[in-house]
Amino acid sequence: ELKNMNSFRFIQQAIEYEARRQIEILEDGGKIDQETRLFDPVKVETRSMRSKEDAHDYRYFPDPDLLPLEVEQAWIEEIRASLPELPDEKRARFEADYSLSRYDAGVLSADAEKADFFEEVAKGRDPKL
Repeated sequence: ELKNMNSFRFIQQAIEYEARRQIEILEDGGKIDQETRLFDPVKVETRSMRSKEDAHDYRYFPDPDLLPLEVEQAWIEEIRASLPELPDEKRARFEADYSLSRYDAGVLSADAEKADFFEEVAKGRDPKL
């Protein structure tokens, strides 16, 4: 939850800052805390205001104008099956199938064209050559 965002520009800046901040935390093996953060438009950053333990801390309440949305598990599975292989899945497969380091597999799987080219070239060969 972010506070002090009173313009579209501040919303964009806060989201971009938070995305970078949270990615860095996760890449360093950390965990994202549930909390309320304050956006500082002068420093273009957020800072912690207070922690949130559970959903009730956010004071969620149902909107009486919205009907409940019920999604069948079969539909979810159908959508999942139709998705292309995601970069993280491809990275893990490259590590396992081609014995690549996490870094090399990550570089290759980050770009679909590079990944496709690598797989085409690696067919029937030592992929590390």
